[in-house]
Amino acid sequence: MHFNNVDNIRAQCRIFQNKISYKAGSTHNLHRHMRTVHPTVKLAVAELRETSGPASDSGGASTSTRGDVSTQSSRPTPRPTATQSSMDQFMPKTMSVGKQGQIDIALAKMIATDFQPFSIVEDRGFRNYSNSLNPMYTIPSRKTLSKSLIPQLYESTQASLRERVQKATAVCLTTDCWTSSVTTSYMSVTCHFIEDFSMSSCLLDCFEFSDRHTSENLSEELLRVAREWQEDGKVVCCVSNNAANITKAMNIFKWTHHPCLAHTINLIVRDALKVMKPTVDKVKAAVEYFHRSTVGAEKLKSTQRQKGMPELRPKQDCTTRWNSTFYLLKRFLESKDAIISTLAIVNAPVDALTQEEWEVVEEVCRVLEAFEQVTVEISGERYSKQLLLHHYLIQYYICI
Repeated sequence: MHFNNVDNIRAQCRIFQNKISYKAGSTHNLHRHMRTVHPTVKLAVAELRETSGPASDSGGASTSTRGDVSTQSSRPTPRPTATQSSMDQFMPKTMSVGKQGQIDIALAKMIATDFQPFSIVEDRGFRNYSNSLNPMYTIPSRKTLSKSLIPQLYESTQASLRERVQKATAVCLTTDCWTSSVTTSYMSVTCHFIEDFSMSSCLLDCFEFSDRHTSENLSEELLRVAREWQEDGKVVCCVSNNAANITKAMNIFKWTHHPCLAHTINLIVRDALKVMKPTVDKVKAAVEYFHRSTVGAEKLKSTQRQKGMPELRPKQDCTTRWNSTFYLLKRFLESKDAIISTLAIVNAPVDALTQEEWEVVEEVCRVLEAFEQVTVEISGERYSKQLLLHHYLIQYYICI
């Protein structure tokens, strides 16, 4: 438990790494080391074994010559002695198969939940951390993790989800396609249903989709996923973006199609921002300068500190990110004074905004803030979109 066996005559303390001799199999030195150096560490105490002698000798009882008191002749009982400890008491014990399996599954869930690489089990820091938690646990290899533990976890999780989904009487599907940073196209299908009077969601499939994104190919993959999960007859609605190909795909097998409300709002906002494109382009050019120039970025931070402003880095716009233009303009407006001063000091090769354009940016931020709040709220997984939409429409009309 507290020592590692070095050779036939020495053992190493697992706390201070000291090497102690135990010649002739005696563990006296080990006991003394634990008592003197580590008095607060609990030791495995050997049970005391009592040995009792015979109750009396063969002479039986003897009677005193005086009085009526009789005494019994007997041998004194020896004091209990502790059994000699063996070296096995100080060696680490092996972990049971059941406990090893429980920790293996917990490790696989951690990697799947936090998107950790399989190589984490080979990292020195992780192995030292695991050993400090439980030295008896044997970390599985990278191959065991990827070829055995993760597939087993996937199969058990899929079976549990399949059982839950099949109990639903009606489901709603959401689907989307996107391209990764390495230009690989993917498609996902998510199922939503009522379970125990609350809405539940689970991912049915996410797969590489290298074919052309025609309505026929999209409808074929959607129907394949629905049939694999035996949900093709329960679909009451399918939600996607407003693209013409996915809309046509829904009409092929007569599913009710609802365009994504958040995506629709995003399209409305982007279309409305076209009227102020010159002003937005000026803001984007200034932000790109601060992200490209280290001198400009450092000068902006210095100016913000001098003016007692928080050090906020300008945000960039992304066409595929909802509300990103609002975040761009809002952050730019928050650092207005520092940005004006910095651009003038460093003589940046960008066009400065006029006072009228700054007022336009301020007014646009006030309007876009309401759209941003609606988009964030309706993007939640456990909200009734219809009730939220009705609430925000009332608030919007009140503000008007």
